Amino acid sequence: MKHLLTLAALALPVGAAQAAWSTAGDVVDTGATLTLTTAWLAPGDPDAPFNLSGVAAVDIALVEAAAGVPAFALDRGEDAATEGSVAGQSLAVAAGDTLRFDWTFDSVDGSFADHAFAVLDGQVFTLATGPGASVGTFSHVFDAAATVSFAVGVVDLVDVLGVSTLGVAGLTLTPAVPEPGGLALMLAGGAVLWARRRAVRPRVVARP
Repeated sequence: MKHLLTLAALALPVGAAQAAWSTAGDVVDTGATLTLTTAWLAPGDPDAPFNLSGVAAVDIALVEAAAGVPAFALDRGEDAATEGSVAGQSLAVAAGDTLRFDWTFDSVDGSFADHAFAVLDGQVFTLATGPGASVGTFSHVFDAAATVSFAVGVVDLVDVLGVSTLGVAGLTLTPAVPEPGGLALMLAGGAVLWARRRAVRPRVVARP
């Protein structure tokens, strides 16, 4: 059974798998996909036509804070991150749950390898680096029950020119499937309980 984490900005009812997204920068949420860019928004800026939301990408310090990572965590080697966009939320997970989503990345920055990433409780996972386009799937299995912070984002490296875009879709949190032996024990236990319940049912005696 899969619990769909819809990408809607509105909070779902209490007990659902997902809360509302918190965003910084150029982020568009369609309810089915989440799209983030590194496009600044200012008159005459060459990247402005690529901005999707009407909100400019933000300074790297704001991206790091929103993603829940320390300074320089989104750098790539000697290449320092400069600006970008991020979306995050908290997830309640159980041991064995699998977080999965599909991603697409595109970059027109031909000089530096801009960085698309995911973050779980402060741990950074690189999804892609530029230039060019790529696609993939992210999957992570949780070891224990917890409430974890989760974020996705994209940042410019070294300079602030050349827009890069990250798309996220198909976000799901799938509960662990019991091992065959464990499933058999569960079924056997259920059968025994059912048999016991039948055995203790009161008898109805017809009276003359």
